[in-house]
Amino acid sequence: MDRTDPMFLDALKGILPEQTMELLQAHLQNPQSALQTLWRQASLLVARLFSLAYPLVEPLLARLLQALHDSPDVVVLGFALALFVFVLQVVSWVHRTALYLTRLAFRLLGWALVLAVLAVVWRRGPEAAVRDVVVFCGRLAGYAAVVRDIWWSEYQRFDAQTKRGGGPGGPATAAAGAGGSQRVPSGGYSRSRNTGW
Repeated sequence: MDRTDPMFLDALKGILPEQTMELLQAHLQNPQSALQTLWRQASLLVARLFSLAYPLVEPLLARLLQALHDSPDVVVLGFALALFVFVLQVVSWVHRTALYLTRLAFRLLGWALVLAVLAVVWRRGPEAAVRDVVVFCGRLAGYAAVVRDIWWSEYQRFDAQTKRGGGPGGPATAAAGAGGSQRVPSGGYSRSRNTGW
């Protein structure tokens, strides 16, 4: 902790007030402070645990490294599996980020529309805004009526062609429907077709 303290404190100099900096220097750089004592004890404990555990773990690590050296296929398979998991994590992160940004964009768009409507009402006044909405809805209803009339006339024309010609096909079906009977060349007999529904 002694090596990083001056750099850490120098970085905080312009951010924290002077009193806080003095307090931090008194507690971080003083060797008799409780924080320094805890740091020393924790580092000694970790060093002791490492020195006790290393003789127990070292043969296992040596065997594991030898096994990996003897079978490179396991290393390649492990590397491929780790790469696959890493790619899945990256794709999942990108997916979550895209969902978040899309949600954020639609929320911003919704709030922008609300603010735009409020700005129009504020600028034009409530009466003029209501009149504009009524005019817009009336024109929209007029366009919808025109589209409905066009669709209905096209539907009636298609229905008339279908009933008259036996299907939406060309002149062969229409001629067969108009003639009433059709001669079949292979059988030599005529078959009557009733096309009226």
